[in-house]
Amino acid sequence: MNAVRAEIGKLVTLPSLWITASLTLAVTLLLRVLGLPGSVLLHTQAGLLVFGVLATAHEYQGGGQIRTTLLATPRRLALAAAKTVALTLVALPVAGAAAVLAGEVPATPRVTLSMLVAAGVGGIVRQAVAAVGIVLTAYLIVVPLLAARVPASARWLPDTAWPAAFVWAVAMVAAWATVLRHRDANT
Repeated sequence: MNAVRAEIGKLVTLPSLWITASLTLAVTLLLRVLGLPGSVLLHTQAGLLVFGVLATAHEYQGGGQIRTTLLATPRRLALAAAKTVALTLVALPVAGAAAVLAGEVPATPRVTLSMLVAAGVGGIVRQAVAAVGIVLTAYLIVVPLLAARVPASARWLPDTAWPAAFVWAVAMVAAWATVLRHRDANT
């Protein structure tokens, strides 16, 4: 439980997450007020995905905070679990606020799970810019293209329904936990 508290403390004190969340919520509200046709969250989920990436990739940037984190919590699978719980607890209100502002409250679980998918990618790639590029390309280009060209695949894509997003989130977090467990903290 101490590890979860520590991870929440790190997340809520990251300026990049506050800025990303604030801008995403402001743009969501603006698009809703302007009456954008279709799903507002479809357009603003990019900010929420960036939030997910930054939540995990930040520790590998600059000073290498991950080394200090691993000294404090040397059991890496326990650390991955604590990070996942902490991110879920921090991401859920942000995703919920975005969904409320967009008028799409039922999308809250799916959007939260998408943020966990993005966090998994951020933890695997460990470079924020590269991970953001991968996640945004996947969600904004590949997924819609697959849904349009292969309609039968739509129910399995991470942004269509929350059960599919749950499977994707579990898979990405498990992959990230595996990488965290086996890879050196410096790479």
